[in-house]
Amino acid sequence: MMAGDASTYLQAKRAGNQVDVESLARFSGSGDEFDSSFLQPLRTALTKLMASFPEGIKSKSDPKANGFEGKASRVIHESLTVGSEVLADPEFWIWLAVTHFPDVIEWRYRYGKEDCAAQLGNYGVGSRTENLLYRLWLRAELVLDEEAADRYHLADSGQIDFYRSHLFRQGYANARNFARALLQFQYPKKSNPTEPKLKLLEIRDLVKRLRRMRSNLFLEILPEEECRAVIEAEAAVVVAN
Repeated sequence: MMAGDASTYLQAKRAGNQVDVESLARFSGSGDEFDSSFLQPLRTALTKLMASFPEGIKSKSDPKANGFEGKASRVIHESLTVGSEVLADPEFWIWLAVTHFPDVIEWRYRYGKEDCAAQLGNYGVGSRTENLLYRLWLRAELVLDEEAADRYHLADSGQIDFYRSHLFRQGYANARNFARALLQFQYPKKSNPTEPKLKLLEIRDLVKRLRRMRSNLFLEILPEEECRAVIEAEAAVVVAN
């Protein structure tokens, strides 16, 4: 689904007009027919997860928002069985949000108020990384640990703003070893995986240093232990200053 069609549909729906959302979907590419069998299991899992938050999410600063997103990232990543070409298509994520999970988007961002509505960006209109479903899938994708018994064990660590500012928007996060190392450095406590180690200004300075350093290191080939050593060395400079 194209962003323009999604925007037109959502605005018409909010104005009380009837629009056939299925007529806006278009399929591209060649090969086997698109397999949408993942939709119902994903629907069931997300419905169950939302029910475990009976009071919903009350505000942008509600700590339950991060708790929900950590668990939802696991559910979405584990449920999506489509190919990499589909996952890389922004229009797939818009279609998924607008056609199949608008209730999840609205539940997450209405903050329990009937007169509020999610922003179009939360559906991926204007920015793919603000599409809630894509953002949650990416949260799990970047810190996936294939060597662990629970490969999603890191998805509950960290906070929403950390992922958005210090992973999603940074080129170094393309190296999963580095993304995992940075997450575990900043959130080292297993007893409280959302408590940061560095203060806000310190982590911002660290990220600036890591971003500049990115052009001089092939992070993709560094093992996680070496990534951690690089991060700790840069962080020591930040704290000392």
